[in-house]
Amino acid sequence: MKINLKIMSLALATLTVGSLSAQKSKLVSAYNYNKSYERDKDCSELEKGIEAIELVTKNESTAKLLKTWYYGGNLYFNAALAPEPECSSKFPGSLDKSYSFYIEAIKYNIDAPGAAELDLTKEADQIQFASYIMNRQTKYNEISYMRDILGQKFPYLANAFVNRGVEEFQTGNFEKAFKYSQNSVEVNAFLGKVDSLGLFNSAIAAERLKNYDQALELYTALTQIKYGGPNVHLYIANIYENRGDTVKRVEAIRNGLKQYPDNPDLIREELNHLLLTGQTDAALANFDKAIANDPENPAMFYNRGLINDQIGNQEAAATDYNKALQYDPSFFDAAYNLGAMYYNIGVDWNNKASNYGLDETTKYNEASTKANEFFALAKPALEKAHEINPEDRNTIASLTKIYAIEGNDAKYLEMKKKLGGK
Repeated sequence: MKINLKIMSLALATLTVGSLSAQKSKLVSAYNYNKSYERDKDCSELEKGIEAIELVTKNESTAKLLKTWYYGGNLYFNAALAPEPECSSKFPGSLDKSYSFYIEAIKYNIDAPGAAELDLTKEADQIQFASYIMNRQTKYNEISYMRDILGQKFPYLANAFVNRGVEEFQTGNFEKAFKYSQNSVEVNAFLGKVDSLGLFNSAIAAERLKNYDQALELYTALTQIKYGGPNVHLYIANIYENRGDTVKRVEAIRNGLKQYPDNPDLIREELNHLLLTGQTDAALANFDKAIANDPENPAMFYNRGLINDQIGNQEAAATDYNKALQYDPSFFDAAYNLGAMYYNIGVDWNNKASNYGLDETTKYNEASTKANEFFALAKPALEKAHEINPEDRNTIASLTKIYAIEGNDAKYLEMKKKLGGK
């Protein structure tokens, strides 16, 4: 018996129509279950709706229908919002699923040739998709769906994503922290907003993951919108330091100073570089600026004092060391360096005196007088240093010599005993 091809074709058509009808029936059921849940908050209705919509998405006949993805997005959105933990725990990943469903819904809603065929796993198609959403001239098949997604659902999802990112960061799951923070940035971009906090959290998570290229890209974007203040420039500099790229590190610091010229942290970082590279004139100029912005910072005065001391500007060095002690009376290094500076000058004058002959009495007396003047200046500073740190042997040794020179036998013996002498 020959098969009637016309009858077979009709039967296949009938079977296809029947299958499509069944899938559309499940789609309607999914919609009704969601409405029932919104009315009664019965979690079983949500379960039935999600079960139905998952079947619909897997069927070729309904997988490309706008309503499939919009209804599914609504179901998972309600699952993410479920107030009872017993209910929400039944739908793990509902936040992510809701977002992915809405993205598919938007794709099938765009009234433009080829829009429904976009492959959103490809970067070029992602860019095209985003351009449709951001173009106000784009037409949609169901404008009410777009108003609901962009006006109601996406603002909630953006906030939920950034909060989830913070939660994951706090638990040390930096990969998920990065993912959720990026989701927040993306959703806000679709809404025409720049998500500064999401960008910041993404950058920090990327840095923790040692994805330095990504972190630098994100931090740089933050500097362009001046979010995060001078710290962002310091984070960039830190990444380059970890990479051993000194040139880029200094560049990052100086870029930061262009935006925040009075920031003491950025100034301090540039100063460190100048000192390490021997640029003393530039360092002094920067210290002047840093102290003007942070006038009670003892470390600033101490470090400027060190430079002045090194280049032989003792008067300025003494002023800076004394200022450092004024703001921090327990600053041992400032007291010791002040005393050591005067002590060393005194030693130099003593050496000059010892080199004069018997016929150069006047010069000898002048040099000895100068030496004693500087030893006298050194004594209170070294005594202060000894008071702060009684165990420092260099301080004790210097004081022993000063007390011997001035004939203070009691103090001399006291210091000598501390050195271990008899």
